[in-house]
Amino acid sequence: MAYPLKETRVIQLAGQVLNYTLLRRKRRTIGFKVDFDGLTVSAPPREPYTYLDQLISERAAWIAAKLKEIDARRIPERKWKNGERLPLLGDEVELYLYRTYTRSEPIHHAGKILVGVPDTHDAQTIQTRVANWYKRRAEQDFQTRIALFAPRLGVALPPMKLSNAKSTWGMCLPSGLIRLSWRLIKAPPPQIDYVVAHELAHLKHMNHSRAFWNTVAKLYPDYQREREALERDGARYHTF
Repeated sequence: MAYPLKETRVIQLAGQVLNYTLLRRKRRTIGFKVDFDGLTVSAPPREPYTYLDQLISERAAWIAAKLKEIDARRIPERKWKNGERLPLLGDEVELYLYRTYTRSEPIHHAGKILVGVPDTHDAQTIQTRVANWYKRRAEQDFQTRIALFAPRLGVALPPMKLSNAKSTWGMCLPSGLIRLSWRLIKAPPPQIDYVVAHELAHLKHMNHSRAFWNTVAKLYPDYQREREALERDGARYHTF
């Protein structure tokens, strides 16, 4: 059987019905995480449902407080209309839509991103065009940063691919491939630099040991500040 196994479960807490995600992993401990996707419980493969529900009930106050905190930080859904402001490299660009039946590349100019679409009320097409432009911008930006940091670490330039991840900003695979979420291009450059330094450091240490963090610090001395900023502000980068 391949792990992790994922399922959606329902429990009643304080008179409210709560949907949560249960991840069965090859582990001995039980973990709880509350983020913008709700409650996730990680548990060993054979842990009984009754025991898991008991633990969730015991943590009802903590879970409710975390969910309330998350809701307060949740950013309203995008409308994809003229004048909407989108995050880019720690700043904002204003969305400007115009009608065209010719497939054209969005243009970033004077604080605006100009997007041509056949129907300026077609939110899905607009979002797709904008997201694809962000991905191309992200690939160029991330490659440049990796090329800057890799020589400082004394390693060959590693391959990089974009990911669509929302739960993690980056990943370094044992093969040496680095994957970075394209949404990171919305963050300020120092936060991007931290993530790049973090993943490159895994080329030396495939763990989060003290030696690993020392390597991160050598690559990017201010990593702790940017790490905290990304944890604090990262939610606004996930609105599309």
